[in-house]
Order: sequence, then C-alpha cells, then structure tokens
Amino acid sequence: MQSNRWQIDSGDSTVLFTATSSVHQIHASGSASGWFEAAIDERGFKPDQALGGHLEIPVANLSSGNSIIDREMQRRVDSGAHPIIAAGIETTEELNGSSALLTGTIQFQGIETLVEGELHLRPGPRLTGIGEFDTRWWGLEPPRIFMFRVQPIVTVEIDLALIPDPR
Repeated sequence: MQSNRWQIDSGDSTVLFTATSSVHQIHASGSASGWFEAAIDERGFKPDQALGGHLEIPVANLSSGNSIIDREMQRRVDSGAHPIIAAGIETTEELNGSSALLTGTIQFQGIETLVEGELHLRPGPRLTGIGEFDTRWWGLEPPRIFMFRVQPIVTVEIDLALIPDPR
C-alpha cells in the first residue's frame, strides 16, 4: 500500500476553465496546490476508506493568454478581495476502483457552495476530474458586451499530480 496522505504538486498540476460565449470558447488555466488523503493500492482507492482533501487555486495566476480577457476576468472576480478559489471534500459517496463519487464545497468570492463530483485516480499517481458549474451560484453574472455574451455555465477540468506527504 502507498502513502495515505499526499501533497498536490503545484508545479505539475493544472486547472482548466472553459466558458462559452456567443462567438467562441474562452479557456483559462492555472495551477493548484493542496493535499489529498486516500488509501491506495494496486487496484485504486481502497473501498473501506473515506477520502479527504483540500485544493486551492490562486485567482491571480489564472490566464487565458489574452490580456484583455485576463484583465476583465480579474476585475469581475475581484481577485484582490477574493484571491483564492478553495475546494474541499466533505463526504465520500462511493468508491469504485479508480473512481470516487464525492460531495464537497467550493468557496469562491466569499460564498461556499455544496457540489458533487467524480475523481479518477490515474497512474503517477494523478487525480483527474471534470465538472460544470454555474457562476451565478457564487453571485457572478457573466459579462455581456454589445452582442458578445458569455454563458454562465463553466466547465472545470482538474489534473493533479500527487506526491507523498513527507510528514
């Protein structure tokens, strides 16, 4: 059996945000850090062990590669007042080999929202997951500039590299 406590390697972990506008998709990515607890063996997650974890995404590091979009994104999310998007695992609903169905929270703009999601354990070990979230859950209305409109649903993909926690 491998370590039960892991650190998320911020240098090798990414979070990708994809929004859809009336013109094209908008992609922004950034790094993530935090920790993850799980009993893992050669088959994946051990079924009798709950998972735990905490993830932090620095808002200032999110980048689309387009300075105009990046400035507007930082302004809208008020990154000075709310510099971190934080997520935490609350309960483990189901473990099935290398997949886990979880309930957790996401704190963004000072508002904490309960969400459900699925994590997948990959070789490395790595954690991956994808989810769709409505920005209005956190009080963030999508921008509308002339005929250009951004939809409120954002797809978030995580790819997190795990390293054993030395503690």
